[in-house]
Amino acid sequence: MLLTDFPYDLEFLYNFYLKFVAESLLYFRNFALYICLWVLWYLLVCCVVYRRYARRLPTRTRGALGARRVLVVIAHPDDECMFFGPTIFRLCEQGTDVHILCLSTGNYEGKGNIRRKELWDACHILGVPDENICIISDTRLQDNPKINWPVPVVAKLIHHQIEALDIDTLVTFDRGGVSSHANHSAVFYAVAYIFVEKIMPTRCAVYTLDSVNILRKYLGFLDLPLSFVLSSKRYFLRWTESRRVVRAMKRHRSQMIWFRYLYVMFSRYMVINTLRRISLADIELELEVDD
Repeated sequence: MLLTDFPYDLEFLYNFYLKFVAESLLYFRNFALYICLWVLWYLLVCCVVYRRYARRLPTRTRGALGARRVLVVIAHPDDECMFFGPTIFRLCEQGTDVHILCLSTGNYEGKGNIRRKELWDACHILGVPDENICIISDTRLQDNPKINWPVPVVAKLIHHQIEALDIDTLVTFDRGGVSSHANHSAVFYAVAYIFVEKIMPTRCAVYTLDSVNILRKYLGFLDLPLSFVLSSKRYFLRWTESRRVVRAMKRHRSQMIWFRYLYVMFSRYMVINTLRRISLADIELELEVDD
């Protein structure tokens, strides 16, 4: 190779580099444009769904379970706002007799007495009467994500409330427990135990709150279209209504540290609940998956 060939090689490499950079920039520009168009389209769909189904439909016809007396079973004080707020708010607004069974005082940080009072205050804002709130204080049911609650004990407590209050609809966590908290999942397994032992009253319909992936969990109202497509039972709150759930959540002052403010701002569970009715067949399938 002659020395005079080097300038031509350098020129070729330089031109190739410029062409590569130009084509890369064009590709990323087009890619960004497509992403923006998809995002704008999805936002438009969200707005249409919100206006058509969450804002305009008469309040008493949105997502009604047709329930007369509902028992919402939670694991800790603040679960009723963080996860079940839209369901509890809407059921109370529809005139349903809503009862809360909280299986612990939330004493993980030694604040059980404080959190007990906060639960009463929050439920008052949501519309649940004081006499409809039952808080269990049992040393076997400690608020701790590393402790597996004894399923027969939890099942007995739930079954007792169903029978004593003549409950026709039970609402609680699914197997994922929304946040994968062991105490949340224990509630589901207790309900499964009641089904498997065939002591669940036939009059009682059972619904579980859908656990969703972390992306959907923090989409807020942007999860509306997916919730409509993927769920048949759903409760949506309008903007003004969701602020009431936020006020109820803020009654749990002992729990309002910085990341929970972010949760309140972005979590879909503050504005959307999707429920799934389960039966013995569903329970058996879930347990087979676990095995």
